[in-house]
Amino acid sequence: MSKTIDHYAHWSKIRDQKRSLQHREIESMRFLVKVFRDGEFLDVGCGDGLFLSKVMKVFPSQKCNGLDFSQEEVDLANKRGLNVKQGNIEEKFPFNSNKFNVVYAGEVIEHLFNPDHFLEEAGRILKKDGHLIISTPNLLAWFNRILVPMGVQPLFVEPSTKSKLVGAGPLKKFKKDSVPVGHVRIFTLEALKDILEMHGFKILEVKGAVYESGFPSSVLKIDKIFSKRPTLASHFVILAKKVN
Repeated sequence: MSKTIDHYAHWSKIRDQKRSLQHREIESMRFLVKVFRDGEFLDVGCGDGLFLSKVMKVFPSQKCNGLDFSQEEVDLANKRGLNVKQGNIEEKFPFNSNKFNVVYAGEVIEHLFNPDHFLEEAGRILKKDGHLIISTPNLLAWFNRILVPMGVQPLFVEPSTKSKLVGAGPLKKFKKDSVPVGHVRIFTLEALKDILEMHGFKILEVKGAVYESGFPSSVLKIDKIFSKRPTLASHFVILAKKVN
């Protein structure tokens, strides 16, 4: 039986369909503009297709594709006129080998039981010298370095599949929603570098990004300062190249 759970059926009902790109997506787009000249692009875990739709506007003559586990999200993406397939990211991707010039996975790897399989598949479907762009939360973000010594569960780490409030301590009153998003593995920057290199990727550049959906404006100002240092930032955005 598959372990994969569709955590996003809940969020697709309450999310603003006209929202703007978040900081981590903007940094990802900047990386994409640097390396994507022609060919094919794949957004793995594309959700409702917001980022993919922006990519198509920037690169109207290129072939852009999406893949997502949630059928509800795929339906929303297809309503945008996007080319999106439904598929389990924990299994073999429904694409031929050496097909894509760039693969993007925004906030995906932390949801996977088997991130090694994901990176193997990304390497398989990427062309020689193709690029991988990933964003993911930082286990050692500045606020987690404060919370853990206080005995509070670090942000992004979900010990329960039922509620995000488990272990949150004094932060419970600040959480707007208690429904988990399905985080399974949260990486440090060093761990992410190691696993990428192990699967034949060379990291070219790393950027920090802020946690826009999680903080009040007063804390967000502090988060923006720490985002300038990737090891302390809320999220990483990584540009890597397939080298073997």
